[in-house]
Order: sequence, then C-alpha cells, then structure tokens
Amino acid sequence: MRSAYFPAGELARTPMRAAETRGEDGKIHPAAIFEAIRAVADPDYIAVADGGDLLSFARVGLEAKTYLDAGAFGCLGVGVPFAVAAALAHPERQVISINGDGAYGLNAMEIDTAVRHGARAVFIVSNNAAWNIERLDQRDNYGGRIVGTTLRHSDYAGMARALGLHAERVEDPAELEAALRRALDNAPAVIDVVTSQTVVSSDARKGLGFVPDFQPLTAWDDAERKRRGLT
Repeated sequence: MRSAYFPAGELARTPMRAAETRGEDGKIHPAAIFEAIRAVADPDYIAVADGGDLLSFARVGLEAKTYLDAGAFGCLGVGVPFAVAAALAHPERQVISINGDGAYGLNAMEIDTAVRHGARAVFIVSNNAAWNIERLDQRDNYGGRIVGTTLRHSDYAGMARALGLHAERVEDPAELEAALRRALDNAPAVIDVVTSQTVVSSDARKGLGFVPDFQPLTAWDDAERKRRGLT
C-alpha cells in the first residue's frame, strides 16, 4: 500500500542538477538513485524500501503505486524478503528494492532465494559504509564519539555475482539509469551504489527522537526531547 507519510500528490519533483548528484565527499547523493528510478521504472512497478537514513530519502523520493517499507520503528532487514515475495506474487510487474547497506546486511543472503525461486527483483544497495543516522546523532549530540556505526564500502556486487545474480557497482551518478535498465532486463540483480555519508536526510537533522505523530514509544520520545532541551 502507499505510504501514509507522503501522499502521492506531494511528491512532485524537478530533476537534480549535476552538481547536486554528489555529496561533499564526491560520492553519489542518495537522491540520485530515486531520480534514476523515476526515469526508468514502469508506472506500475512495486517499490520496497529498507533502512534508516536511506528510508528517509526513499519516503520522499519514491513515486510508486505500490510501496512497502517497515514503517515507523519497524524491523530492519525487510527490504530483501519483501521484494522476493512481491516478485513471486506479481511476476508481471517490476519490483525494485532500495536498501541502506546496514539494513541490507541483515538479510542479504536471501538474494540467493531470489535466484533459486526465480524472483525477478532488483535490489539496490545505498552503500555509504555507515549506519548514518546513528553516526550523525553520535557526532552531533554525543561529542563526536563514534561507536558501532561505521561499516565498509563492501563489495555487494561481488557477493551477488557469486550467488548467480547479475550485479554492478556504480560510483558515477551518470551511470545509474543505464545500470538500472540492465538490472531490470537481467533480474534478479543487485546494483551496489557507492553513496555519500556527508548528505544529511531530513530525519537525521531532526534527530532519532523525531516523528512524534508516528512514534509508538511516547515515553522514550518525551525523555529524548527533554534531554535535548526541546520541551
């Protein structure tokens, strides 16, 4: 079902300028992924999104008639299994799953399930080598002490090829559309997109205690707001 956070009528977009497709570190801006999807995907494609910081970009950037994510405080790692199931249930439709690298790692081996069962999904990994929303929270609110939020720019494309999928690593935003077309033609497939840590999502700016309207842990949210002097 369509996400309740951003109704379809609020998702009008203008194309990104070339200068906006990279972060300050020169790596790809996550929003460029969604620009490529809008340019290439069929109108009735099924979108799946999974992650923390990446999900913040996805809820704004994805335009799909059918959209799945874990919801507020949902379970990370759903991006791969949701997409496998969607592709098996609707083999006549394109299925594109966009995943943060941290969330992807929780169920990445299930791309093997996609191969074994012929689930023609495309799995895009936003590979910024971090649990970035948490990393930024540590940097900004805990004296810059970074603990347990650093990952690597792992070779997710290499892993996918070893399991029998079509896979590509993309480091140039200009190559995203062509890579996505090839992935859709050869699904199941993985696109490993090296993305920037320097781009800050709206969720990261608001802190981990944001979304009060959707936050099921009211006591935690109130305590976090008090700690930050927001009440």
